[in-house]
Amino acid sequence: MIKLSSTKECYSKFIVNSLDDYTAKECGSCSNCLGRELLPESVSLKAKEIASEYIDRLSMVIEPRKRFVFSDVTTNSLIKYINKEGICLSKYGEVGYGELVKRDKNGQSQLFCRELVGKSAELLRDLVREQGITHITCVPSLRSDIVKSFAKELATSLKIEFVELLDKLPSRPQNEMENSSYQCANAFKAFVAKENISYPEKVILVDDIVNSRWTLTVCGYKIMEQGTREVYPFVLADNSYGEV
Repeated sequence: MIKLSSTKECYSKFIVNSLDDYTAKECGSCSNCLGRELLPESVSLKAKEIASEYIDRLSMVIEPRKRFVFSDVTTNSLIKYINKEGICLSKYGEVGYGELVKRDKNGQSQLFCRELVGKSAELLRDLVREQGITHITCVPSLRSDIVKSFAKELATSLKIEFVELLDKLPSRPQNEMENSSYQCANAFKAFVAKENISYPEKVILVDDIVNSRWTLTVCGYKIMEQGTREVYPFVLADNSYGEV
């Protein structure tokens, strides 16, 4: 393989010769035969602009769950309080915003960068204005305040109010659950709505990663149980393939 990467011969002929077949002729189409690279060595400004525009349009829809599953705390029934269709900014770890989410989530600063705040605000600004959304809340965590800090910055950028509506109880991480039933039950036991506070009519529910959607489903359900009419999930990255 090392010799192949440095040979000046026809690549096809080199490979066949390496397999003890010396009948192959030069292919006439590889870079060595043509005497030039098949692909450009530099990227044009226009290509960079096209790539940047493509990345900017990569946001995804989060379809709301409409039924609970059988578990030790839920039955297979229609969910009474259903989230609105949500927005996910990126695919976790992938080029562009997904890379930034992965970098910041695992970084020492435990803060998401201003670029993620700005792009998120850009995605949500029309929704906030058209739907008359007045508040942002977040999925709470016992391990880190990174999502809470991000949600506060996002609220400031959107000129709406940040409010804490949920508490988190000790529980196992959702990605350790074996199936949808366990994920649903784990989320249902982990999150509780705060008492003796005023619940806004419409709210954006922020989290950093979405996988099974049970955390968003349960958190939205418990917020709406307390009187909120509409919950709009917003997540920085989809990690449905379970990348660490």
